[in-house]
Amino acid sequence: MEKTTELVITGLGVVSSIGTGVEEFWNSLLQGKSGVGVSDYYTAQDVAQINRLPYPMTAEVKTLETKRIKPRKNIKVMARDIQLGFIAADYARENSLLEQTPVDPERQGIVFGALMIIVDVSELEPLYKGAIGEDGQFVPPLFGNEIGSMFPLWMLKYLPNMTPCHIAIAYDMRGPNNTLVIGEPGGLSALVEASRVLRRGAADVMLAGGCASCTMPSAWFRYDLFQLSKHFDDPQKAYRPFDANRDGLVLGEGAAVCVLETSESAKKRGAPVYAKFLGYGEATEPVWHMQTDFAPAPEEVRVDRARFTGSSLKNAMRLALDRAGLNPSDIAFVMASANGSVSGDLIEAQAIADVLGSDVPVSSVKGATGYAMPASASMEVVASALALKNRLLPHIATCEEKDPACPIDVVMNEPRPLGEDKKAAMILSCNFYGQATAVIIGRGE
Repeated sequence: MEKTTELVITGLGVVSSIGTGVEEFWNSLLQGKSGVGVSDYYTAQDVAQINRLPYPMTAEVKTLETKRIKPRKNIKVMARDIQLGFIAADYARENSLLEQTPVDPERQGIVFGALMIIVDVSELEPLYKGAIGEDGQFVPPLFGNEIGSMFPLWMLKYLPNMTPCHIAIAYDMRGPNNTLVIGEPGGLSALVEASRVLRRGAADVMLAGGCASCTMPSAWFRYDLFQLSKHFDDPQKAYRPFDANRDGLVLGEGAAVCVLETSESAKKRGAPVYAKFLGYGEATEPVWHMQTDFAPAPEEVRVDRARFTGSSLKNAMRLALDRAGLNPSDIAFVMASANGSVSGDLIEAQAIADVLGSDVPVSSVKGATGYAMPASASMEVVASALALKNRLLPHIATCEEKDPACPIDVVMNEPRPLGEDKKAAMILSCNFYGQATAVIIGRGE
């Protein structure tokens, strides 16, 4: 067990396909709402121009509160991922009362989990047009000849580190500023890295979160290498973590941010305390995969997870328990990664059972919000903090028939009350390449 500075979560912000802001997000989870539906972000005509039938399902944020972005002129150099992250951060700062009880700008920092942001294909149109030869065919050596016709600052829209940069500039946050690009665990590891910054005394307050938008056609191309659900007949129930009839994930978008700070700083500010940060673990295992970002791949190529055994998940959980000074029996529930893949859920469920036992309640938010990678991990931190505070664990509404091969207690049908005897929750996240992160938070009493 680490004997270190006590850290607390004092603010929460979220932008998701099931609601924006803590109250709407929480109520939607309790009501079992799903943000998955038929995509309306692009029309069929838009997608037809790239010579492929559209993937019909995504979990989109229908209303984006861009009025929260400041200065307004910066929106033109913000990709959708960045806008989502900025709005979630604004909600978190508001929720933490940072404007009413400010902190020295030099003592505030940010860590974000992000993706290599996917470029909107429409913005690359001039480059593609300039690479079409006289015979109407694409000529690779000509690609880039029309770079001068593009928006001069277009690349600034798509750099993953720009989300914390925009936030820091807008709110005059002059402390450590970092971005983790490791897929889904990035949103959870951002919280871990923020804790390290605070415990080495480099800041008093840190914003930690994740953002991603995987709802455009170019995302369907890239992530079709993963296992996407084909339950097109009932989109709202298509994404089914731990369900016996699951067949893959549904891509989504969103962002979530936590304000993490020292308990001393929180007391000084009179800030609300949602949860305590108790411990963490990070681990990896070698997982060979066939995905390539540099050359076309045949349709049958998929990420090969045959070498993923779940050992990284188990090691991360054990490290988190050790750092928190807790036993498996102290954990009230697990907020699982639960990506909905056929093999991934089995492996995660077995890892949870091996470390924590088969009786610990297990839930997840992805069935409701879609798979938004680092944003999903951060949303699960928000959901876990709210579950501890309200002593009520949301259910996985889309899991209607638990896979009997998953040896865990999946929370189904309705939210489950949490008892008084256990006051800690474990949050899990892993990616397709073998990296895993586990964080334990406690009730903020």
